[in-house]
Amino acid sequence: QMMGRAGRPQYDSEGEGIILTKATELQYYLSLMNQQLPVESQLVKALPDHLNAEIEMGTVQSIRDAADWLAYTYLYVRALREPERYGATPDPDDPTLLQHRLDLAHSAALVLDKHNLIKYDKKTGALQITALGRVAAHFYVSFDSMATYNEHLKPTMSDIELFRLFSFSGEFRLIHVREEEKLELAKLATRVPIPIKESMDEPSAKINALLQAYISNLKLDGFALVADMTFVRQSAARLCRAIF
Repeated sequence: QMMGRAGRPQYDSEGEGIILTKATELQYYLSLMNQQLPVESQLVKALPDHLNAEIEMGTVQSIRDAADWLAYTYLYVRALREPERYGATPDPDDPTLLQHRLDLAHSAALVLDKHNLIKYDKKTGALQITALGRVAAHFYVSFDSMATYNEHLKPTMSDIELFRLFSFSGEFRLIHVREEEKLELAKLATRVPIPIKESMDEPSAKINALLQAYISNLKLDGFALVADMTFVRQSAARLCRAIF
């Protein structure tokens, strides 16, 4: 995306992009430019969330609708070129990979139905959004986070339990505890107003502490912690709205 912004069509006739990387990764980036490797679709990994949004909007109301919708995606473009890479079996009688698209839609629908985001009638193929699915689509919450909330939310919960539940959100799965952060996180745990049950070696405890630090306007020293807190803060508003 940054490389795309280097040249602005309405202002510039050309643009320059500079890649700064380690010597060990230099050949990788050179190969990307010289060999012109194709960009592969990553849609399958997040297909349940995208399908849920389409069902909520009403553009997809059945498994066949979902298969037709997939035909408009870049996933379909790449699957036609390299079907084996995307788990499809080339079939002269099925040049449009309809069966593969139906299988993908069916698998995603099963996941959503299992977590109560949609109602999936396997006999008719009908897909219907539920209240949970509508909340997930409206606030851009992943299906695994909604499943966690649905499992653990109770009519009455303490502040400790609510912050703990928030920290288990799937949106933060890439946040880890770095060795150099442990000392500051341990100090931060003593400053936040709501006690944290987990050890500060746990990513969920870090997320919990960072959210409380932001709400309490506590100052952080580590640059990496500030960056992580910004990410937690950006997600907090919509996730908290979804929970409540």
